[in-house]
Amino acid sequence: MKVAVVGGGISGCFAAIALKRGGVDVEIIERKDRILKKMLATGNGRCNLTNVKFSKNCYNHPDFVERAFDLNDNYDFINYLKTLGILTVEEELGRIYPVSLKAQSVVNLLLKEIEHLQIPVHLSSPVISIEKKKKFELRTNEEIFHCDVVIFACGGSSAPKFGTDGKSYRLLEDLGHRVKDLHPALTQIKLNSKYLKQLSGVKVQGEIALFCDDEKTVCDFGEILFTDYGVSGPPVLNLSKHVNLYKGRKHIEMPIVNMLKGKETMQEEIISQMYMLDYFSLERFLMGIIDKKLINYVADMVEANKEDTLSSLDDFQRRKLVEILLKSSFEVMGTRGFDNSHVTSGGIDISQIDEKTMESRIIKDLYVIGEALDVDGECGGYNIQWAFSSAMLCVKGIFEK
Repeated sequence: MKVAVVGGGISGCFAAIALKRGGVDVEIIERKDRILKKMLATGNGRCNLTNVKFSKNCYNHPDFVERAFDLNDNYDFINYLKTLGILTVEEELGRIYPVSLKAQSVVNLLLKEIEHLQIPVHLSSPVISIEKKKKFELRTNEEIFHCDVVIFACGGSSAPKFGTDGKSYRLLEDLGHRVKDLHPALTQIKLNSKYLKQLSGVKVQGEIALFCDDEKTVCDFGEILFTDYGVSGPPVLNLSKHVNLYKGRKHIEMPIVNMLKGKETMQEEIISQMYMLDYFSLERFLMGIIDKKLINYVADMVEANKEDTLSSLDDFQRRKLVEILLKSSFEVMGTRGFDNSHVTSGGIDISQIDEKTMESRIIKDLYVIGEALDVDGECGGYNIQWAFSSAMLCVKGIFEK
């Protein structure tokens, strides 16, 4: 049996290594000048591999991914990494990183294993067509490859500078597969506010929610970072795909940053303090509650000057101040797009893929894994986990034949 892996990304390399370890003749065909380029950028270069809080419910299609995770969960992944010489460490929010905290070290060890196993890697070889005859025939501009099995591991449309620009989906569309609408996911959200410049760099622990036509559609909690274009941070990244999903179908999109999340019971206490310390300036009072950079923004919202004493504020302004801390609204302009996204929402329609093997229901002996599928996970290592688990399930399906 001969297997061709189309795409030298994370899932493709995991699949190729597992197949070769099992004695299968396998080769990798990669369109760029080197493999595993996108992995270097994961986790801001630190390579967030998986998460101890791992669950199928962290994905958009939990029932589809369940089989893959039953066979290879996060602890199976951690143990697999040890066979490559990669030791891991748990950091904040249950995130698992290599002990080196360097994506480059993970890439280097994967490359060493591919070299050790003598897996042929064809670089700068974009596949321009896949035909199923007696065998598969894969054409590039320079060569024609023949194989018994094809693993499609071309990724999605995110981070096109690493080679994942979504153009390869056409190969499967030509074979009868459907592609669900593609949107950037795990990216930053752009806001429309004159205060962004002065808020840039502010971090708050709070809730961010997306409101469409005054209806709350989705929310998340965690560290939110204000930037000169909008907001970033884990909860923002998790919400970003919904901005694109609702775009054009709703009139208004508003994230609500709750700067007192988890402290709502302080509402009356804060109001009481305002009366007790009414000789304080608004600035002095707010310095004990929020980041100093937020003070001008809050003062403007309550139509006061930061130098004004609390005693000069009327009851409406006092209530308004607390309301802003609980519900501070910003207009959403969109996301920072595929160029800045970590993963793609959408992809090959999962109804055309056997969730027990990752084999196409349309074309026998064609497998689709990783980000190429309409599967995306939350921020925190969940997408590399999917790359591994889907690759291992695919390999198991091939071995069982």
